[in-house]
Amino acid sequence: MMKISILTDEISADPETAIELGVQWGVKDFELRGYFLDRAPRLSAYQKLRLRQVLERYQVNIIAVCPGLFKFPFPSKQPAEFPMPWLDQVYFDDWSAAHKLLDDHLNELLPESLDFANELGAKMVISFGFARGGFSPGPPPDELLDYLLKAAERARSAGLGLAIENESGFWADTGERTGQIIRTINHPNLGVNWDPANAFFEGDKPYPDGYKHVQGLVKHVHFKDARKNAQGEPEYALEGEIDWTGQLRALVADGYSGFISIETHLRPKVASANSSLKSLCNLIANLGVK
Repeated sequence: MMKISILTDEISADPETAIELGVQWGVKDFELRGYFLDRAPRLSAYQKLRLRQVLERYQVNIIAVCPGLFKFPFPSKQPAEFPMPWLDQVYFDDWSAAHKLLDDHLNELLPESLDFANELGAKMVISFGFARGGFSPGPPPDELLDYLLKAAERARSAGLGLAIENESGFWADTGERTGQIIRTINHPNLGVNWDPANAFFEGDKPYPDGYKHVQGLVKHVHFKDARKNAQGEPEYALEGEIDWTGQLRALVADGYSGFISIETHLRPKVASANSSLKSLCNLIANLGVK
């Protein structure tokens, strides 16, 4: 049985307001990402206290934490070189900063995220598969796969799942390339946060074409729609071109029992989230799923 959740900051930057509204709409499960201008898990002691109080007050659950892990270009082994020393120094400084960021995400942010997820009772941490940084789509560097394997091992040590979200402009972008990465790493605690709309932005036909490549790997789903505008460019929309009926039917047929999180990326935020929730509930009801 599929379960519905909402990303709190898709309703409001204030988790308390988001949870209050979500509960009024009949939702008891939430995915945590932003808290005003901060992002979980790097919240103040005050923010964490108030969050725990809100969860207790409304008797709701945080089912996943989305800290923005690995949402930047994967750095090269060596810095670029240039004959002019002043520019060569710039290249080196940029390269050094990128490696410091990589080290921070693997050795600091990931453990913090896993600890925070466990504190909240969440079972999943959402990650990304590194931006391509201008490289063409295709197989990622072997070093990148090694880092994701290390991340999956840390998730296993924490007793949690790590789900890689497909994102346009990233190594894990379409269903095919995302599935290839996860199958190559082949770790029991590593799966896919399947986002059909993000795949659409990369030119994928999310269902059925993209989905067949992540079939059996999906651990979490983000629900939003997308379409091509008058200029032929992709944009998010409440009613778009993604075959969500077919996608949901396939998830049911495959025995998917995880969460589907409302994530609109639209304004007005409250109205869009409420409308998207109603659409998802209607789609599931029309499938006859109980």
